[in-house]
Amino acid sequence: MKRSTKIFALILAVLITVPLILVPSFAVEDPYASLKEGIGYLAVGDSFTRGYGAGENWQDQLYLNDSYGNYNCRNVDGSYPNRVSKAFGLNTPDDIRDTSAKLWPLAHDAVSVAYVLDLLGIDDGFRDEEFTYSDSSMLRRYATDLQYFGDPSSLTIDGDAAYGRTGEIMSVRDMFKNASLITIGLGQTDVIYKAQIFGLNKIDLNDTASIPAGIANIVNLLNKYFNYWKDAYPLLLDFIKENNPDAKVVLVGTMNPIRKATLTDDIAIPIGSVLNGIMDSMNSYIRLCASKYGYMYVDISDVDTPPSATQMSIGQIMSISDPIEYALVAHPTPHGYSQIAERVIDAVEKDLKGDSSNLMLKIKDFLVTVIDWFRVFFFRAFVAIGSIGK
Repeated sequence: MKRSTKIFALILAVLITVPLILVPSFAVEDPYASLKEGIGYLAVGDSFTRGYGAGENWQDQLYLNDSYGNYNCRNVDGSYPNRVSKAFGLNTPDDIRDTSAKLWPLAHDAVSVAYVLDLLGIDDGFRDEEFTYSDSSMLRRYATDLQYFGDPSSLTIDGDAAYGRTGEIMSVRDMFKNASLITIGLGQTDVIYKAQIFGLNKIDLNDTASIPAGIANIVNLLNKYFNYWKDAYPLLLDFIKENNPDAKVVLVGTMNPIRKATLTDDIAIPIGSVLNGIMDSMNSYIRLCASKYGYMYVDISDVDTPPSATQMSIGQIMSISDPIEYALVAHPTPHGYSQIAERVIDAVEKDLKGDSSNLMLKIKDFLVTVIDWFRVFFFRAFVAIGSIGK
């Protein structure tokens, strides 16, 4: 009996002196495991997200996603979603049909918020008839997305709100509902690009008398499209919050690559600065939404852009005949995309550390509870055995 008492006493002593300082050293083996749950990472956006000008093969890789049947279109090397995926160890095969992938890009150049809302089949009154459904290239992209990711709720190209085409790969709603990480990069097309094609491109720079009216029209369009985007943008965030409340969501801001551009070499009107107020308002609104919904915000207003953007006038830019060279002026450089990726990665890692810290506290509390229970149990057993021994 004395020997048993000594054994229980020893166990009790060990339990009482367990160094709880060791508990926090318990660590999750893969720090990015939570990002691989469900379908992994869903990257939603326009050409900034797709990766216009991000690497050597960006052009072929970008347009592979425009027509159905070109399946090796998941990646654009150097784009920020591709860089983020690699940093987090997410599986990113080229074939869009490979469901083992953990990166799903729902991104094309000139995609608007209304475009994404239509794919989700949200009956919101924000159908973009003047742009998405009046441009042949946009119709082709939307048709491709319907064939890949269409959902019974999706709006079809002809506007049928009841039955969209069922996608062969995955439902767009399932993409949003099952993503563990979502980045949203929408707004540039909604506001700036539409003001460009419906306003700036219509200015006759040779007719100096009409320029003031043309600039006034651009300002009006910017305000009109800003208000339209501002009302539509939170509808997408509402859908995510309601259907995937545990997802880590990063709202990516926007940028003005022509902040210092004048109208022409001869007309020193700082037309680039006209965009500054709208861009600042857009970024402020995205930041406000991030705060409201509890999402992360990434500022890209100062990322690297082609030097020509700050050295050329709008007249010079508009005179560029090569459409690819023309478009690249308004996009980040490869280094700029790297900067965006680094900021997204930094934001997510900080968020993960917060989760990890909370998890460690929960684990510590659990272990402390278990140890306390065993302490009480063995102490009572020790007392009981001691009483019997007497």
